[in-house]
Amino acid sequence: MLWQERAKALFFMEKKSIKEISRIISKSEKTIQNYFKKLPEYKKEKEKRKRANRQKRKEYQKQWDKENREDRYHCINGESLKREHDVAARILSAERY
Repeated sequence: MLWQERAKALFFMEKKSIKEISRIISKSEKTIQNYFKKLPEYKKEKEKRKRANRQKRKEYQKQWDKENREDRYHCINGESLKREHDVAARILSAERY
């Protein structure tokens, strides 16, 4: 089997990255990338992976926010509003020169 066929199978069927393919078939990443650029289906697969990674990242960020950010607005009362107002007033009235 030619290395091109093996690389193509690894990329499109097994969903391996170019870096992983490079290690498996002992060719440089640049050589593999140049070969893939000639394939018409490469661009579609690359966009598909990019969209999937974007979606995965968005889900990760949402989950991270839920776990790590405190709920700032769970207990708003008169005292907290007054404190926020005082801080904002000090910032706005500070001399700027």
